Amino acid sequence: MPADSINGFIALVAFITALTIFGTIGRLWILRRRPRTLAVNISDTAFVLFTVLMVATAGVAYDGVRQELRIRRDFGDQAIADMLYTERYLEEFFAISLFCTTQVWLLKAAFLGYYWSLRETLMRKIKVLLYTVSAYCFVTYIGVISFQLGYCRPISLNWSTDSDRCLATLTVPGMIFQQWTNITSDIMVLIVPLFTISTLNLGRKDLYALSIAFSIGALSIAASVVRFTQVYYVVMHADNSIEAIRRTLVWAVIEKLFAFTAFCLPCLRVFYRKRHSSIAGSLLPAEKKGSFSMSSHSNSYRSGSSGSGSSESEVC
Repeated sequence: MPADSINGFIALVAFITALTIFGTIGRLWILRRRPRTLAVNISDTAFVLFTVLMVATAGVAYDGVRQELRIRRDFGDQAIADMLYTERYLEEFFAISLFCTTQVWLLKAAFLGYYWSLRETLMRKIKVLLYTVSAYCFVTYIGVISFQLGYCRPISLNWSTDSDRCLATLTVPGMIFQQWTNITSDIMVLIVPLFTISTLNLGRKDLYALSIAFSIGALSIAASVVRFTQVYYVVMHADNSIEAIRRTLVWAVIEKLFAFTAFCLPCLRVFYRKRHSSIAGSLLPAEKKGSFSMSSHSNSYRSGSSGSGSSESEVC
């Protein structure tokens, strides 16, 4: 039933929005004492902007769903095609498409911003890879946004209620350009830490933790591929039904959930280490706490001097 589908969509968006807010606050709190650099600030800014757009997207999506539920209640399901696609609703859909595009590239920027903060400790070939991937992501974002804003002229055709309506994201060129650049840039962003970690001497637990984070990142790419198939179906079959379009939005939300989780997950290990060190220190006899503190400081200094390995373990 449509009502079940709508309620499920609302629940999914509400859950992921709440998780995003909670995860963002938690990550910033855990890493509140790390050294501030330009790259770290850019990474954090991109991450916070992602959350802001997530909340804005959820609000706009809820307003659209509210309109749909009102029409279904007052006029029945048959009236959706004639009454839902108003100029206001199509403006909101256009805004959501811009928000979703910007969100996925903001997460890429957050990932890359972290590795820019480590660039002084990276090997030359990895630096070149980082610069290349960063340039590719920047250029593809500008290209995709420019396409969405400029494909339909005048831009008001994106929310036209007449037969001349034009939705850039639901055209064959728009579908191929946006989905291809999104998937390829995701893969390139994932390659950067793979090459970086291959140069580090990590313990088994660190490797297991990073493997989980990379697996979740790979699931985000898989969700991108599934979303591409959903958009492909909508475009090639000219299926502009609200149910078909909502399926593409669901997979967009799932894609962002996996990418967000992969970005935040390493912070849990940082939090665990801080808590473990705090508990271990509190259990020591009073006369040994001083020597424990100095020993921990010495170990931390030696770890920090080893290069990017310590940064990889202690900062996400």
